[in-house]
Amino acid sequence: MPNPFQRTLDSVFRRRGEDAVYTPPLGGAPVPCRVTFTQGDRNWRFQEAGASTPARIAEVRASEVPLMKEEGTLVIGGRTYAIANATQPDADRLLWRLELQ
Repeated sequence: MPNPFQRTLDSVFRRRGEDAVYTPPLGGAPVPCRVTFTQGDRNWRFQEAGASTPARIAEVRASEVPLMKEEGTLVIGGRTYAIANATQPDADRLLWRLELQ
């Protein structure tokens, strides 16, 4: 029986996702996928001081891109983004959360 969380994610990505292409660093084979965007903060700290700046965050299903590498690129709507950080924050590892530059 399919994971109910996976079915929910599939539905969200079908309705709200955008077509994209992930290319691994050093020119690996491009992988078509769907992404959703969220707006987050990037926290900068130096000793006792800190600041937050807006960050462009994309989420990609791990079922579409099983291995996501930092320094790869994500092309969405003709615009190319570099992947600065790639994590799988959910307990089931169903999503990649990407900080884009």
